[in-house]
Amino acid sequence: KYLEQDDMHISHYGIGVRGATALAEALKVNPNITNLRLKDNKLGGDGCQIVCEALIKSNHVKEMDLSENCLGNNNGLLTRDSLARLLSTKLCSISTLILKSNKLADADMVVLANALGDNRLLTYLDVSMNNFGEKAGVAVGNMLQTATRIRELNIGWNKLRAKGVHAVADGIKSNGLVEVMNLGWNGCGDEGFVAVGEALSVNGSLVEVVLSCNGAGTRGAIGLAEGMRQNESLASVDVDQNILNEEGGEALKQALSDNKGIVALNMENTNTSEKLRELIATMLHDRLQLPTKQDMNNA
Repeated sequence: KYLEQDDMHISHYGIGVRGATALAEALKVNPNITNLRLKDNKLGGDGCQIVCEALIKSNHVKEMDLSENCLGNNNGLLTRDSLARLLSTKLCSISTLILKSNKLADADMVVLANALGDNRLLTYLDVSMNNFGEKAGVAVGNMLQTATRIRELNIGWNKLRAKGVHAVADGIKSNGLVEVMNLGWNGCGDEGFVAVGEALSVNGSLVEVVLSCNGAGTRGAIGLAEGMRQNESLASVDVDQNILNEEGGEALKQALSDNKGIVALNMENTNTSEKLRELIATMLHDRLQLPTKQDMNNA
């Protein structure tokens, strides 16, 4: 069925290890497949290892989705070792890797981060909805300070807490490539927001930052706002579902006023006033109506 196609979409079929074995044989001889989507197939560590070993011997797959496959089972040893080998090989051409919702733990992220530190092709990494904690955050932060080429990182819906998010933010300070960073639902609180704000004050690549539902309050909002005010690349910030209070919301509004490059600020489901949110919405609406530099050049 897939011999002439470049997109192999086999999601939600529950193929298991037996199906992964058959699939691996096909991957070895079919150079047409560049997009491999295997979401929700009960692969486990054994199935993941089989697929990765097949891809090590070829270099045609560029996008791979292994989400919802229980890859963290049996302590994730087979998964992390096989993925690390794949990502470290010179033949690996994967630029997009999705490992969402796999019950992966800190030890898995440590090994993957080490492998990705030397990877020059991966640009999109989604490891959201796993069981990562502070150690995983430290590993990701260290990875971001290496020569990794990642431009979009989603590590939301984990348990990085303040220390883990702080480590990621420290990594972002010297990273000039990451454009989109999702740290939502990590329980980082005020300290995490302040750390991200400090990173924004020196980073020159971030375009979009998601910090929704992190339990941050006024102090965190003020710290984040300071970084937002100074960052020249930033266009979108999401602080949905945080307890910002009116003072924190006002600080974010002032940052928005000072930084004309920001065109999106999501403060829904916070305890800021409706009046404040409406003022921000009006500011953004008016800003989006302004002609861009390209529009003026084309006029």
